[in-house]
Formats: sequence, C-alpha cells, structure tokens
Amino acid sequence: MIGVRGATTGLRVGMYAHHHGSGHLHRCRSIAAELMATHGASVTVFSSRAGADVELPMDTMEAQETGTVELDAAELDAAELGTTAVSYLDATAHGTLHWAPLGVPGLSDRMARIAEWVVQTRPDVFYVDVSVEVAVLVRLLGVPVVHIAMPGTRSDAPHQLAYAQASALIAAWPAAVPTPDHLRAHADRLHPVGGISRFDATTLPHPTSPRVRESAQPGASTVVVLQGKGGTSWTEDYWRDVERACPGWHVEVLGGRHTVDNPVPVIAAADVVVSAAGQNSVADIGLTTTPAVLVPQERPFGEQAATARAVSELGAAVVVERLPEPAAWADLLADASRRRDSGAASIGDVWNVRGAAARAATVIARCGEHRASDSGGSQ
Repeated sequence: MIGVRGATTGLRVGMYAHHHGSGHLHRCRSIAAELMATHGASVTVFSSRAGADVELPMDTMEAQETGTVELDAAELDAAELGTTAVSYLDATAHGTLHWAPLGVPGLSDRMARIAEWVVQTRPDVFYVDVSVEVAVLVRLLGVPVVHIAMPGTRSDAPHQLAYAQASALIAAWPAAVPTPDHLRAHADRLHPVGGISRFDATTLPHPTSPRVRESAQPGASTVVVLQGKGGTSWTEDYWRDVERACPGWHVEVLGGRHTVDNPVPVIAAADVVVSAAGQNSVADIGLTTTPAVLVPQERPFGEQAATARAVSELGAAVVVERLPEPAAWADLLADASRRRDSGAASIGDVWNVRGAAARAATVIARCGEHRASDSGGSQ
C-alpha cells in the first residue's frame, strides 16, 4: 500500500492538499497527526507540493514541458493560471469546474493516481483541502468527502458543487463568526472548529516568564512582522523605513532570509505582531495573546479580506486595508499596543485555535466511521 502513515488497520483516510503555498499541506499534516494519535487511523496525503506522502504530477502544460513542480505555475491558483502565457482549452468545463483543461497529461495522471489508490485502499473517508475536482472525483468513486470551507466570496458554481456533495464541511474559524452567505445552504453540515495551527501551544513561554527581546534596541518595543509571501511591497527595506519612522520600536521580520522553525514563541514575546490575513498566519497568532495588526493581501475570492473582516468584527485586531506609508505605522502600532493595556480581546482570545486540529479530526473520523459501519468495514 503506497504512502500510508499510521495504523494499517482501522480507519483509513485519504487527504488532498492544494499545492498553492504551504498552508494546505501544513493543515493536512496537523489534522492527520490527530487522526493517527486519537483515532488510530492510517492516513495518506496527496499533493503536488513536496513533502506529501504521494507527490502528484502538476496539472499544467508548464510542468509537462519541464517535468518538475518547482515552477511559478506551482504557486498559482486556478483563478490565476488563466493569465499565464500558455493557452488552455476549456479549462473550466464551461464554468462547472475550476481547473480541468483538456489535453494536459499531468491532469489525467494525477487523477488516475488518486483513483488507483482509492480502488486499492478502499478508504473510509477522504479530506480535501482544497480542490473541487478532487472532491468530485473521490465522491464519484463512492467515498464520503469532507471538504475545507474557505472564506471569501465563493458562490460560484464549482465551489457550490464541492460544498453540496460533501458529507461534512470544516471551517477553520470559530463558531462566533457568522456563517458566510456562500455556506448558508450547507450550514447543517458546517463545522467551525477554530483556526488550525501546526504549532503546539505547549511551545509558548510560561505567562510569568520575562518577555525577552534579544535583538531589540535597549528599551524599545518589539513588533514582529510575519512576512511570508507578502509580495513586492513587503520588503526588508520597507520595514527598515518603518523602524526609522517609528522611534521606540524595533522591527523584527520573520520570513524570506529570516525564517525560524516555530514563530510562535517569537510572536508571543513581541509587543505587537503584523501579518497578512492568511488562515494559517492568523491561527499561529491565535496561539498567543499578542496584539495584532492585519494587512490582508489580494487573493482569489477575497479570502484574506474576509478573514481580516471576521477578526475585526470580533474586536480582536487592528485591520488595515492596504500597506500604508511607513510614517503611518507610528499610530497603528500605538493603537495595537494600547489594546493589551486596555484588556481588549486578542486573536488568541477569540479564534479558538487550541484543539482545533483535534476537532477537525473528529469530524473526519465520524464521517469515516459511519461509512465503515454502513458498509461492514473497509475491505
């Protein structure tokens, strides 16, 4: 049996992680760990991104021509691939799917590999994070699908197809967030489990431990910037300009050349954290009570804008619509810093991160257990 982690008997779970960014695979790994540890499941993760149990070929002509997934195309969503130089034939199947171009061998190969595994393994349930096409394929093979519910404006036909056919939907935000319009028709199967972070909360410093700022100027307050894939405007030069414009603040950038295995202790020790509004970054911040400034970046379907709005409506962060001029940060950082002093809620207070991966695993396990019970168990 290819690519199986965990027990070889009991619940059998397949997972698919989208290749765009690292967040989808990280989320799958976090949930998979809970499935194996708590539910005794065997788990196989599929993705075109390196590090999956089964690495799939890319479904683009660029990948077909070069034979590698280390391409700019591997970082694109389906919504962005239409802007590349390559011309794809009927890539959306007349608007019913997001990405199913005709005549791309990599697409056929990746779907065939998933189907072959399903036939060989007879999984009890399959978690998809995130792909309409994979979700539909697996459901057509007679396997219950649990799909991640994404924020943003997703009332389009492909998203609605994926949500409608799912046995359950996992939302990586807290129940306090109102159900988005695009998910109201599926609310009876929606499970808001809280933000899912791959980092263990036990890595946080003890609440009574001194707040260490090893690289800070003497007496300066520290702002940690989670740079990630922030685009051309999120540069080190920009943040050095911010530091010069904000006397009394030391800016520490994480990302690019300055990466750490686990940013959570660094965030926890900071006076303020600045981040885009990606789901994983918000969840990582949610393992701390550090005041946050969120600057949502442009993403397909308005994903980050929706997440930032949800956090803002819970009163848990300062939100800025776009990256401001460096001088504007003096007031923004002061506003964020005052939140701690005034006892205002933090992302950690409202985003329900601790235990979220375990709650997601329970949703998946229950769908799989129902299927195993109804069919007499895996064959």
